[in-house]
Amino acid sequence: MKQRKSIAGRLREEFLQTTETLWENEVNANLFVAGILLYTAAIALIIIILSVLNVFTINNTVMIKYLTIAIVEMLIPAILCFYLKGEKPWLKVLLMIVYVFVMGCLHLALGHNVVLCLTFPVVLSVRYYSRPLTALVSGLTVMSYLLASYVGITQQITRIDLNMVEVPAGTVLNYTNAGVLRDAIDASMLDHNRLFLHFLQHGFLPRFILFTMVAIICVLIAERGRMAIYAQKAETEKTQRIATELDMASSIQSNVLPNIFPVFPERKEFTLHASMTAAKEVGGDFYDFFFVDDDHIAIVMADVSGKGVPAALFMMVARTLIKNRCLLGGGPSEILYDVNKQLCEGNVAELFVTVWLGILEISTGKGLAANAGHEHPALRRKNGEFALIEYRHSPAVAAMEDMIFKEHEFVLNPGDTLFLYTDGVAEATDSRNELFGTDRMLDALNKDPDAMPEQILANVLEGINEFVQGAEQFDDITMLAIKYYGPKEEDS
Repeated sequence: MKQRKSIAGRLREEFLQTTETLWENEVNANLFVAGILLYTAAIALIIIILSVLNVFTINNTVMIKYLTIAIVEMLIPAILCFYLKGEKPWLKVLLMIVYVFVMGCLHLALGHNVVLCLTFPVVLSVRYYSRPLTALVSGLTVMSYLLASYVGITQQITRIDLNMVEVPAGTVLNYTNAGVLRDAIDASMLDHNRLFLHFLQHGFLPRFILFTMVAIICVLIAERGRMAIYAQKAETEKTQRIATELDMASSIQSNVLPNIFPVFPERKEFTLHASMTAAKEVGGDFYDFFFVDDDHIAIVMADVSGKGVPAALFMMVARTLIKNRCLLGGGPSEILYDVNKQLCEGNVAELFVTVWLGILEISTGKGLAANAGHEHPALRRKNGEFALIEYRHSPAVAAMEDMIFKEHEFVLNPGDTLFLYTDGVAEATDSRNELFGTDRMLDALNKDPDAMPEQILANVLEGINEFVQGAEQFDDITMLAIKYYGPKEEDS
């Protein structure tokens, strides 16, 4: 049989949990309750002043005595809490106990005028989202109410409704001050204990029933609030974990691409530079370049549809398949045909990848390329400006089975520069939802068309940043530029 824990035991358990889950909330709640105590002390002081001015028809001596005690009770823990910045786990118990007995003092001083105030500590304890604390405060409030009522009745302090009191037949109650029962009780010789029993029956019991309903509701709200915070914390941790994993995936995705430049420093026939500015969300952009043989280099620029981890995984598979198939030989059309066939198998996510694949013969500058649904490249002839090479391209890879991809010839003459990119360049968006576009891209390319590839990419990225002006980046910005110098001179 499972043993039930005491309220103190549950509070100790919550203290341990609080350091991990609800500490910030508890510190804020401590400071909030300390502020409530200060406000209540200020109100009590105003009541004293109004009593001195005879606004209240209650014994001034009693009023000042018990309200002064209440003010001192409130000021000491409130000041202590602010001094400790609310950062002690026992402060919540101290503050709530003090607030309970402050309400008892107010009840003693003001009688049934402040019965409703006895619910304040219970309601306020909900701010901690602690079921055992709210239950503890509820029990202490009942005890405080009973104690204050007993002292008030036996010491002839509290005003009570004499309609609740049964007196012997023929008893005459004569008193002049409606706020003091001393004369009436002394004249009738009413027993104090009997008065208190009548109070329990006619005054306390109905109020206790209503208070119990309030306390149960507060306990349930406190527990529900605590569970909501735990759920929110779990969801936050899950979101943070996913964000961390996405960051790691993005890092892996970036690092798996060739990123050490200059590449092939021993080759004087060309220079090449590439970059990928990743968006916050993992995407499927990738570039690649590698030698097929000593005289042929393959250049790849691709973009997988979709975002997130599925696109990143599909990108890794597509990149591997394209590279491995290129190394087996053949033209771009043949290579993409085989890759398409493999990617279509088991493609339950129905992803596809746009690809520009070119194989350049370094010794002559002649090349073959296939464009599978990708952006049109930009070419700059020597001493000229960049312009788009527009032609009808093939559908994307993995869009449908048995696809034949068209290929075309191209030639790079010495001094020419070829620029490849993904749609993250042309579709970069500003705060007005306007696209960067290919015209602005060409303007950025032609800012310094004879620059080295690295500077060319920097100019385009600078143009994008100036255009978007800090707007959020939704897609990877991937670019590659290759400048061809021509065949190397034979040693004489």
